[in-house]
Amino acid sequence: MTGAQIVNVSLFIGALASLGGLLGVELVGQLAGGSQAISEEENRTLAPVPELRWSTIVDGSFARAAEAWSTDHFPARERFMEVHFWLEEHRGFRAPDEVALYAIAIDNDADLDPLDQAVELADLDELEDFDELEDLEASTAPDSIVRSEGILVVDGRAMQLFAGGPNGARGYARVMNGYVAALRGKVEIYSLIVPTAQTFYLPESYKGRVRHEPPNIAATYAMMDPSIHTVDVVSALADHADEYIYFRTDHHWTGRGAYYAYAAFCEAAGLTPAALDALEHATISPYRGSLYRYTRDSGLRRRPDQVEYWVPAVEASVSRCRDAAQTKFCKGALLRRNSKGYGVFLGGDHPLLIAQTANQTGRRALLIKNSYGNPFAPFLVAHFDEVVIVDYRKFSGSVLELIEERGITDLIILNGAITANAAFHVARLERVMTGGKRRPPKPRAATPAD
Repeated sequence: MTGAQIVNVSLFIGALASLGGLLGVELVGQLAGGSQAISEEENRTLAPVPELRWSTIVDGSFARAAEAWSTDHFPARERFMEVHFWLEEHRGFRAPDEVALYAIAIDNDADLDPLDQAVELADLDELEDFDELEDLEASTAPDSIVRSEGILVVDGRAMQLFAGGPNGARGYARVMNGYVAALRGKVEIYSLIVPTAQTFYLPESYKGRVRHEPPNIAATYAMMDPSIHTVDVVSALADHADEYIYFRTDHHWTGRGAYYAYAAFCEAAGLTPAALDALEHATISPYRGSLYRYTRDSGLRRRPDQVEYWVPAVEASVSRCRDAAQTKFCKGALLRRNSKGYGVFLGGDHPLLIAQTANQTGRRALLIKNSYGNPFAPFLVAHFDEVVIVDYRKFSGSVLELIEERGITDLIILNGAITANAAFHVARLERVMTGGKRRPPKPRAATPAD
């Protein structure tokens, strides 16, 4: 064996010794009915007992899996986690008006599938615009801005702070224009950039002190080709800000918020939206989401969310792709009704999902999205013969080929304001256009439209 393999086997022996002791404690716990598979406090599945094989011993994966298992199952873990949560909460700066700022920069929608190192960012034309834009914004940003990232918690509601500037997401607009250059005259293209909860619920004490999303979204839309149907999601949601359109403990919007954006899309697409009160409605509770998991804020813990969803009136046959290569398909669902949270929408994130209906509209839609698009997607089946859903973080094929193969008439690209300003997501959105097989058509310069 090589030196590295000898080290891995040695680690295995050490891991096996500690694992044996913990397995004994775990066995006692199981006999007493105290074993856990899911941590309700952390809203995640705990690591399973590692599978013992010679190949996993040699390559070191058994030792890593054993470490993960022992971390998740050590005795009195929940008591220790309670102390951990308390310490984490008190890392925040609690002001007299009960506003807490947690200095945590996160990108939940990138965590799932990090950018393949084979993607050369230097090959993506004009991504240096991000550096130029940051320099411009640094020179023009008001002195009153105290923070442009992190998680703010106020009155039992958490929100991510926006880091983009007022000049717009230049790289995102450029990539959108690239889709126009490749598809002009072939499909109708719609862009939806969704604000976060910050836009509607930022406390008065922070207004004027952080960067704002609506000017950024408007500037991004202004740089897009005039043929793109830009949907004003900010206005669509502003009329309903007193409703349950964003989770308090999670970075996503709710199914209700997604509905109002869907209604605005329908107006842009010449469609009549389904009436919300005419659809079957259900809820899942309690739900504590991503921002609670990062902050462990006691105010969020005391006010868990519920997940609302509506069942489309149109029947759809759904297939989902099980692998990034799009070679294995199985039965999917627009709604996974046994889910305990946000996973009810589409059953989570998949590289490719295809919903076929008995509609005879002559229109077929392709939705390109990250997880923000999940609650939006089920509403679409009421209007199209087929709805194809691509998660640009996971899909490795070519959207241009998919549009041709499926006879797509309407291309919908939905993103959140934070991720529309992130180079990772811009690179993924560009790569998925051709699947990395060839350079996409060069768009016109991303400058404000006339």
